[in-house]
Amino acid sequence: MTATNEERPRYGYGRGGRPLGSSRDRDAEALRRVLRRAGLRDFDERHLDGFAVEGANSSLDGPEPFSVAYCGTAGVPQTMTRYRAVLQQAGYQVNADPLDEQSLLVPRQPDRAAAPSDRGLMAAAVLCAVLATVALLASWIGSGTVRLAGGVGSAMFGVLAVFLAGLRARRGRARPE
Repeated sequence: MTATNEERPRYGYGRGGRPLGSSRDRDAEALRRVLRRAGLRDFDERHLDGFAVEGANSSLDGPEPFSVAYCGTAGVPQTMTRYRAVLQQAGYQVNADPLDEQSLLVPRQPDRAAAPSDRGLMAAAVLCAVLATVALLASWIGSGTVRLAGGVGSAMFGVLAVFLAGLRARRGRARPE
């Protein structure tokens, strides 16, 4: 039996089927993905020396920071340094937890303005490619200023089409799991 839209969590599911019902749940899962991509492991019954991201359920949309904790006992300073470096490289602000040497506090990131969708990027790239083709044809058929404008337009729209297609391809490779 498949779940209806009303039964599904608002932000889908995280790894292992973890329901993401609030924006805090979604943001906590984003932190987990960053750490996993760096080769770090979640704390679970098989990995007692992994990380845990806590604070997803403190409130639905509250500003409270997340706690990123190391649940192991070996190499605590090195592990905490690695966690900090990975999160900072991903653009997160990271602070030491003054009450726990095995935890970092990660302030909640403000919601970013929505980036153009992949479909929108590809549509813009195709449109620019079509305009470049039309401009190229105008440069072949026309004369004088029409030929010059067609040639310049063809070059500009062609470069823009390649840029937009490359941006879409780059975003596709950087997709989170």
